[in-house]
Amino acid sequence: MTWLALILLGGMVALDATSLGQLMLSRPFVAASLAGAVIGQPLEGALIGALLEALSLGILPVGASRYPDTGTAAVAAVGTLGLAEVVASAPALLLIVVYGLLWQRISGFSVIGGRYVNEWLVRAGEPGERPRMDRLIEHRHLESMLLDLGRGMLITIVALAIGVPLLPLALSYWALPNIAATLAVSAAAVAVLAGTAPLFAESPRARLVLLAGLVFGSLLLVAR
Repeated sequence: MTWLALILLGGMVALDATSLGQLMLSRPFVAASLAGAVIGQPLEGALIGALLEALSLGILPVGASRYPDTGTAAVAAVGTLGLAEVVASAPALLLIVVYGLLWQRISGFSVIGGRYVNEWLVRAGEPGERPRMDRLIEHRHLESMLLDLGRGMLITIVALAIGVPLLPLALSYWALPNIAATLAVSAAAVAVLAGTAPLFAESPRARLVLLAGLVFGSLLLVAR
């Protein structure tokens, strides 16, 4: 049932990204938190989601631009941690975050492929009378939404099938101290957030306050 719930969640998150709703369920923090609730590890899910969110703030899914599918990848990453039944240590979190970033790119390619399929569906329609065209447009909208739903579910299935056996194997070869994983995650998050600061803080004073918050937050994470 956990597998099924994660797969359905992955499909709904993919659907929310652009096709239906756009209720922010596809944001990494929200998607990962929901996945954490599914696997019974809400705090771990929220932490992974916060890290993935920080690393995804610079991605703006606007218009026909090519961008990673961050929400579905977040569901797959958190689901992998829960289904693999490993301790949520710093190395495990680092590997899960990297795994989530990898699937963001892979899932992003599937979004591009879905656009080509949608283009083919639109071209398949034949002009006709107004009532017929209305029904045709409605059918094309439903087909594109079902395509996104199926794409998200398929990405989640494949990512879980690969990640669940791979994560314990990767941890068995981990030889670095835990502090190295913590510093790597913290440094990456701070670097990306600092790079996206102009999006959220226009004045120099606001940027300084944001930077100070990032530094102290990272120190707290390392100390913990």
